[in-house]
Amino acid sequence: MGEGTSRVKEGNGTASAAPERAPREIERDIEHLRTRLDRSLAELDRRRHELTNVKLQMRKHPAVFIGAGAVVVLLLGGVGFAIYRSRKREEIPQKAKRLRIAIGRAVDEPHKVARGDAPVWEKIVAAVGTTIAVSLTKKIIERTWNQSRPPKTA
Repeated sequence: MGEGTSRVKEGNGTASAAPERAPREIERDIEHLRTRLDRSLAELDRRRHELTNVKLQMRKHPAVFIGAGAVVVLLLGGVGFAIYRSRKREEIPQKAKRLRIAIGRAVDEPHKVARGDAPVWEKIVAAVGTTIAVSLTKKIIERTWNQSRPPKTA
């Protein structure tokens, strides 16, 4: 395998010095190649069955399965904990506690509560972005409108 095609010459594909071979010899070569191919296919089939046999893979590679199981358990645990926390945050005492903390922060540092006017660069970026978005939207609407209307006939 991987040795290249046997008895093929470089160039225009003709074997100038190769003598004619007897049909029995050609048949023998074909039979030999078929046997090799059958063995290779049988080996590939055996490996495929071995690879898809989960019990065998668990016996051969227990650490991989333990690691994969641990990852799955951690992911499910994380999702479960996130659901638990989100439900806990919606309870009235938790909301009241967060509100009390927020009001305390606002009283301690009122200058951090609300931001003043936006900087000039931010206003310019917003104006340019809005202009581009409006222009693109107009063009898309015009193209769609022109494509959906049938052409006028005189």
